[in-house]
Amino acid sequence: MTGEAVPLVRRMAALGWDYLLIVGWLALLAGLYLLGLRPLDRLASAPLVAADLAITGLSVVPVWLYLVVTEAGTAQATWGKRRAKLIVTAGTGRAGLIRVMARNAVKLLPWELAHLAVLRFWTGEDDSAVAVVALVLCYGLVGATVALMLLRRDRAALHDLVAGTRVVTR
Repeated sequence: MTGEAVPLVRRMAALGWDYLLIVGWLALLAGLYLLGLRPLDRLASAPLVAADLAITGLSVVPVWLYLVVTEAGTAQATWGKRRAKLIVTAGTGRAGLIRVMARNAVKLLPWELAHLAVLRFWTGEDDSAVAVVALVLCYGLVGATVALMLLRRDRAALHDLVAGTRVVTR
């Protein structure tokens, strides 16, 4: 393991491999919907909070669990990071479960905020201010993450700084 900055191309490659799994999960959910399994249809008349929770439970939570289990596990890396020969660490040791949970909660927060905004715009509910604030926060977090990765020598992203973790070469 080295303390050197991981080239962005390797982090992006790892992200790309992991996105294949995430897109596969979302495609499975879409396929089930097309086959007539539509649990969210019951939420059409429910409060938006119920739809928010259902969407989060079906999309964000499984991805968060995948990231947490793999990065807190013995490999210290997701499938994509293993392919790119990277691991998640905290200083010179393992990141630990709590740090990895926090890291990935911050990482997925923009996705969750986008869900909140899109659902409110789509339904036309009178929560447009909530939707706008959610989108501003979403883009702000993504922008901060990208800027940090581009400007910092160690390529630490926002979620790494919040959780006290780093992605390093295995």
